[in-house]
Amino acid sequence: MSSLMKFIQTGLLGDISIGLERNVIEEILGEPQDISVSAKPRIAKYGSIQFSFPGDNPHDTLQSIHLYFDEVIEFPQGLQFEGWLPHKEIGVKEFLDCAKQLNVVLEEDSLHTFKNLQLGFKSKAEVIVIFYIEEGVEKLYSIHLSKK
Repeated sequence: MSSLMKFIQTGLLGDISIGLERNVIEEILGEPQDISVSAKPRIAKYGSIQFSFPGDNPHDTLQSIHLYFDEVIEFPQGLQFEGWLPHKEIGVKEFLDCAKQLNVVLEEDSLHTFKNLQLGFKSKAEVIVIFYIEEGVEKLYSIHLSKK
């Protein structure tokens, strides 16, 4: 199974999980490429992935993981995905078909679905997959997990 599908199915992004301390994530991935201007929440950006922490303390724990699918998808050296990796232009049906082939169950999520604007799906691990709708075409926007 690909690391991305494992994340959707389990909430684990390689060795990274919700609740991990910021300093441990920086040991795994190195210094972030960018850090949010505001201290609360502190958002650390590594290519197409963003990690959110409640503050600026190195022992603060990870609150959310967001993967964004833009024109260019970049991942940090310490976190390379294997296998299937979707792109921004993938539609809902193709994405759900791939997930089903890999035994990943996704159900429509009414909390993240807005008529004619976006479709949201949720895994059993509470990972959310968001597609936005542009001129009637669905496009993958993000995959994310937040602390409950």
